[in-house]
Order: sequence, then C-alpha cells, then structure tokens
Amino acid sequence: MCLAGHAAAQVSGQGGPIRVNADRSEVIERQRQVVLIDNVDIMQGDARLRANRVTINYAGSGQTETSGLTGFGDISSMEAVGEVYYVTPEIKATGDRGNYDAASDTITLTGDVVLIRGEDVATGKRLVMKLSEGRTVLDGGDGQVQMQINPSQNNDGSAGNETN
Repeated sequence: MCLAGHAAAQVSGQGGPIRVNADRSEVIERQRQVVLIDNVDIMQGDARLRANRVTINYAGSGQTETSGLTGFGDISSMEAVGEVYYVTPEIKATGDRGNYDAASDTITLTGDVVLIRGEDVATGKRLVMKLSEGRTVLDGGDGQVQMQINPSQNNDGSAGNETN
C-alpha cells in the first residue's frame, strides 16, 4: 500500500508531501491513528524512515478540509518499532524504537543506536535529533557513548580541515 499526502509533520527539514509504503495499514478512527505494518517506508524530501511497524497519531479532532486520505488532518507524532532506520544525505541512524514528535520537531531513537555521519560512527542507547535546531544528542544509557572519528586527510597525509 502507498499513501501520499501533505502533512504538518516533518520527517525531513524540507517539509512537503510525505510518501508512505507498507504491506498493510489499519485506520483506527476513534484514536485518530493509522498503523502501518511490515516493510514500512516513509519518505519526505531527501529523508527516509523505515521500520517494521509505525503508528501515526493525528492532532486535533474531526475531519478538516485539507485532511487528506485518512481524514484526520495534521500528524502530531509517529512511533516506530523494529529495525528503525532514519537516513538523510548527512546521517544514517538506526535503533530498536523511534518516536517523532511534531510539536518539538524531534526524532528520538532508543535501544542499540548507531549514528553514522560520513565515515564517523557513534553508538549509544538513546539518540535525540532536534530537526529544526540541527542538534543531535547521543546518550550511552548505563554505559558510555562510543565513537570512531575519522579526521579528513590533507594531500600530504596530515589531518586537518580544508577551508575554501
């Protein structure tokens, strides 16, 4: 199944239509939810969210004129479970569970979290990405955050940042 429509939620910082693919969807009208089951793939602009199951929660009450296919209006939050994968051109992040909160424009991944930016890799237990602020925080839970940072190399083999 594929759904496409406009929503106030942001899976990417770009906004625009959100395209949804899943093996199955269930609309739960009283709870203002859409549950996407198996092979869930949500895309907006250049951002992608994949998981085994995603529950989309809608804001407000009743149908709106711009309510789209579900009739519920704007997305307030999304909850992802099972092999959660979030990717943009800048980062790749994986975890066991994920949550998107539209009010704070925040994505949170928990469980065994891996964050990759370029060739740098960080692991922890909780990743919070504040999309509108461009801020990312990784917490190690009961352990420590582990990172492998690969500095860029100049042509002469020395580490350093290139400036233009």
